[in-house]
Amino acid sequence: MTAGTPAASALRQKVVGGLGWKLLSQIIAQGSRTIVGILLAHLLTPQEFGLAAMALVFTSLAYIFTDLSLGSALIQRPNLTEADRSTVFWTTLATGAVMTLVGVALAPLAGAFFSMPSVTPLFAVASLSTFLSALGGTQMALLTREMNFRSLEIREIASTLFGTAVAITMAVAGFGAWTIIGQTLFTSVASVFLVWRLSTWRPKWIYSRESLRTLGSFGIKTLLSKVLGYIIVNTDNLLIGRYLGSFALGVYTIAYNLMVLPAARIALPVQTVFYAAFARLQDDTARLGRAWLRGTQLVAAINVPAFLGLAIIAPDFVPVVLGSRWESAVPVLQFLCLAGVAHSFQTLDWSVIQAVGRPGRVLRFMTFSAVITVVAFVLGLHWGIVGVAALFAVSRTIAMVVFTWLTCRTIAMPVREFVRSTGWVAALSLPMGVAVYLARVGLIDAGVPAAARLVVLVVLGAAVYGGLVLWRAPELLAEVRGLFRRKNYAS
Repeated sequence: MTAGTPAASALRQKVVGGLGWKLLSQIIAQGSRTIVGILLAHLLTPQEFGLAAMALVFTSLAYIFTDLSLGSALIQRPNLTEADRSTVFWTTLATGAVMTLVGVALAPLAGAFFSMPSVTPLFAVASLSTFLSALGGTQMALLTREMNFRSLEIREIASTLFGTAVAITMAVAGFGAWTIIGQTLFTSVASVFLVWRLSTWRPKWIYSRESLRTLGSFGIKTLLSKVLGYIIVNTDNLLIGRYLGSFALGVYTIAYNLMVLPAARIALPVQTVFYAAFARLQDDTARLGRAWLRGTQLVAAINVPAFLGLAIIAPDFVPVVLGSRWESAVPVLQFLCLAGVAHSFQTLDWSVIQAVGRPGRVLRFMTFSAVITVVAFVLGLHWGIVGVAALFAVSRTIAMVVFTWLTCRTIAMPVREFVRSTGWVAALSLPMGVAVYLARVGLIDAGVPAAARLVVLVVLGAAVYGGLVLWRAPELLAEVRGLFRRKNYAS
């Protein structure tokens, strides 16, 4: 399938259309999440945030086991049968039910582990979200495989807004930590309802052991990789909650959520689009490599300056936006932003290696990454939550270098080509960072209040970076403009 064929043009149109829908949904959904996050920071205490974070630790792991990574196998597999689809659905549903029951049974142990009895009911109720996830998981995988991102993003927008409304209502009514659990559950309820309305596929009373065996051979390695990913993402919460307490975990959680905003809410949806596209290009490594570089450029060009800018303005952003009681989150947020900068360059690596059918290679990397990250967390505890965040940034930088090398090796691309194609992002972001830092020092010396200073610095950073991109990388702006053209939304 060459670059000029109708099939290649159709695939490109689906990718651009998918990115357009993802961008639209993230503008709306992330805007609402940001607003509710700020409101909750004022309505809830750090201890309440910490309790909710303790309760949600299990659900993250349960989500991984819910579909046994069979959804990823459905997307990657070149041809599917009805037996494949229905087998995945019934397997996922049964696993989701089991994981919910396990979560309810483990709730008292969770309260004992954290020495917080109030975590027990939160933990038990939060476990219900795993069954809800299982109920719509297969439909979501099939819509992703079809690259029907319009339906997926309508679901994302509506369910997020619904969950946001519930969270604000519960917070104002004084539900405390239950607010965050309620937001999670009601967002899941709306998501399942909408995905069933938007998907035309319905499961049949079919179950095939052969389908489970063939799909599972791909899924089991992916599942193990996701388990290791869970360890990377959640071990810090477990250690901080266990050894430093709910207040420290609440502060760390609010900082982590701020760091994750551009990463999880922008990069991961882009990863979903490109994984479906990469799977279709798995037999054409040259085109796959070019698509990977362009996708990485797009993610890094958005995330790197956002992370760098947030790290610089954090001393103003936290007290002005979140309130003075969260000021201890400032250094944590700054180090986590540095981790985000490193992660921005590896967002699509997983998608590439999975798409070419090499889940074992991903598993080996994730094993390495999990080891260095857990060691970093354990060592960082000596210096409190700031130490955990700082050494996490170090481990993410090491992981980025290794994962990039591994991806280049998988598709036979020289590492220098990756550096050449993405290095300009750092080259444009660093001058922006210097300009914002120097401006902040000058504004402080001039006695400008923190709120006004924050507004000026955000506008300045956006203007400087936008001007540099227009001067040195105008093709990036052309790519972004293409996402808004109606003709590119066809699917």
